[in-house]
Amino acid sequence: MTAQEEVRDLLARGFVSTAFQPIVQLNTGRIMGFEALLRGPQSTALGNPGRIFGNASPLSPGLIQDLDAACVAAALRAGRLLVPMGLLFINVHIQTLLHMRHLQNHYLRLMESSGIPPEAVVVEISERSRTETPRALARILRGLRKRGFRFALDDFGSAYSGLQHLLWFEPEYVKLDRAFAKCIHRSARKQALVAGAASVARKLGSKVIVEGVETSEELLTLMALDIPMAQGYHFGRPKAAVFWASHAHMANPFRPWFSSDDGRPSDSAPLVAGSALIQEP
Repeated sequence: MTAQEEVRDLLARGFVSTAFQPIVQLNTGRIMGFEALLRGPQSTALGNPGRIFGNASPLSPGLIQDLDAACVAAALRAGRLLVPMGLLFINVHIQTLLHMRHLQNHYLRLMESSGIPPEAVVVEISERSRTETPRALARILRGLRKRGFRFALDDFGSAYSGLQHLLWFEPEYVKLDRAFAKCIHRSARKQALVAGAASVARKLGSKVIVEGVETSEELLTLMALDIPMAQGYHFGRPKAAVFWASHAHMANPFRPWFSSDDGRPSDSAPLVAGSALIQEP
């Protein structure tokens, strides 16, 4: 069975589900939102979303749009539980967005049936996805923004024309690729790049989220660089919405141990100061 046939069969049988990973404000430890992530049977084509939705996808454009719609529907169904806790970040394929004029009624019906307002949704656009018509996409995003949706430029710094996309798409959030977080405490070059990207984003009115934070050393370094938000296994692996909803009573479940109740560093705990950052290349 080809990947195309397998995905069609899985869609027909409803084998598309969603897990959610928290996005955390680093100064308070509060959850500000959740990213919805596709989960399918591991031994199938849906077990590798990066390949299925990538530029070398084995799926036809029409099937990608069908799969995208199924993923968004699954994210909205489960994400209803999480909206009281924060924003819902949902990945939407660039080709779906480019055809939104023809698909918008379907997606608006999905939104209405979920009961989630557009203001609670952040649409993630991956920088890894290539488009030959970025200006046309920018016009579509402006129309969706008027309806209340917000946008995040995902995987920033990983491929293609990131700075041009930052200029044209005017995203509310910029998600730095996980490669920048990995061992950032050991690399002055990564620290400089992350700090520079965050500074540019702030000047353009965007907020930075660093993806792929896995260790306390990486977290401490990002905090010393004044990065506002992060996401990664350090805070939790992707889990079902009901798991995170069961923690809704916790005001700030990830508040760093060295922070005071108002989010500022405590006087009695150690900090990573700028001079303490590793300065090796």
